[in-house]
Amino acid sequence: MIDFTITETQKMIIESLENNFSKKIDMRLLNEKAEGFVEYKYGYNEVSKLGFLGMITSEELDGFGLDFVDFSIFMEKWGSFLCNGPVVNNLVSGIFALQSIDEKRFSKLIKDLSISKRIITSSIAQQYESKEFIQIINKDESFFLNGFINNVEFFDESTDITIIGMLDNQLKLIILPKKNISIYEEKKSLIGDKIVDLKLNDHLIKKDLIIDLGNSEKLIEQIFNLTNLALCSESIGVSQSILDKTLEYLTNRDAFGKKIGTFQSIQHKCAEIYICINEVRELIRNASKNINNKEFSRLVSMSKIKSDLELGKISWISHQLHGAIGFTWDYGLHLYTKKILINKSLGGDLSFHSTRLYPDGN
Repeated sequence: MIDFTITETQKMIIESLENNFSKKIDMRLLNEKAEGFVEYKYGYNEVSKLGFLGMITSEELDGFGLDFVDFSIFMEKWGSFLCNGPVVNNLVSGIFALQSIDEKRFSKLIKDLSISKRIITSSIAQQYESKEFIQIINKDESFFLNGFINNVEFFDESTDITIIGMLDNQLKLIILPKKNISIYEEKKSLIGDKIVDLKLNDHLIKKDLIIDLGNSEKLIEQIFNLTNLALCSESIGVSQSILDKTLEYLTNRDAFGKKIGTFQSIQHKCAEIYICINEVRELIRNASKNINNKEFSRLVSMSKIKSDLELGKISWISHQLHGAIGFTWDYGLHLYTKKILINKSLGGDLSFHSTRLYPDGN
């Protein structure tokens, strides 16, 4: 039986984010960023000051020691305010990965990540999906990297990037300082975030940056799973804001002498959105509570498929319920839609996750 309740700690997370973000979101600046007019970074510095970067850091390293389900609920509220920054990379490809490998060995780095003294971006999830790994070449005990890293987000904000390399047919984790890495190409996402492709051409690195993963495939898969689940949680938060925005509009808009929210056909559409969001939310939260379950990868793929199939529909129904105003630049509904589409494009498509669920094709 699934427990749908949330804990007092999770309530405090929600209330803290609501108190700090509910009146700060600037839709005009978010729109201008999406159009490429301004650089607008919103959310990461605020949650850093609130201490949330240390939420899954162990108590032995001065963190909160919370579970991944707590982080999942955090990501719902983070997404509802369209916040932006390398939170997922920092906590999953950084803190979680390092604690899983050797907490004592990386205690200094974990603490630095927990207070934003260092910031990690990552390509681990993308590499797991594509199976394209950087080549590590050993030339007389000097180590060089060769290859491309594509679609790296938050590169400007980060101090390091975590990638997966291949040395002597074994997968290795590399924590690569950002300095001296050449940007091959710059792009913009649908909401104006900078995305870069990096070129590593005989890039010399120190041997101590190459980390043995032990059971490498299992850890890399877990990082991919947790990254996916966090993005699904973020999309739930975005969808909840879409519903809230829609209900507010319907309770204030008049037509034929009535509030349009009183029309039964519109109420049916709102009920459809509400049910859909809550079905997907509880599926994701249940997966988040079972990260050590042997069926966790299947739970993640089920959550990803359900999220991709259902949450995109919500935004289009909402646009229809808003009428013409939903498509206007300054109203901002399109930004929520774009964020859901971005998350849908990440972490594998329907075919990829269907294969994970049914590897034999049945």
